[in-house]
Order: sequence, then structure tokens, then C-alpha cells
Amino acid sequence: MKKYTIKSTSSEGIYYLVNHWEKHKTFWIEKEKLKNDMLFKTIGYAERSLKHLLEIMEDYKNDKFEVVEISL
Repeated sequence: MKKYTIKSTSSEGIYYLVNHWEKHKTFWIEKEKLKNDMLFKTIGYAERSLKHLLEIMEDYKNDKFEVVEISL
């Protein structure tokens, strides 16, 4: 099954948006630490999560974002 996340590129590095962040206690994680339950089922869910995050954490607005498909 295809799974998705948002890749964030900034001066601090490359990180991936975590689904169920409250469970995993982080918003962003390195690719090698990603687990299947941290990914989104659809592109829309990933984009919606990023939109909500940017509404409360404006310091990420200058990062470059792209949707990526990941299979673990």
C-alpha cells in the first residue's frame, strides 16, 4: 500500500512530517527513523496536516516542502 509524507528541506536539514505526532511526540523526523505508522494514507491527509502545522508554527513557512511517496 502506498503511504505519503511531506519532505521539508531547510538550512537545518531534511526532515519528514510525522502522522499522529501526539503519539510519537514529534512533528518532524529523519528518514531513517520513519516507521509505517508515522505515514499518511493519502496525499490529502499529509497536505492537511502540514497546513494545520503551519498555522501554529510559522517558523517553518520558509522551508521547501514536497509530498513524497514512501514504502517501508
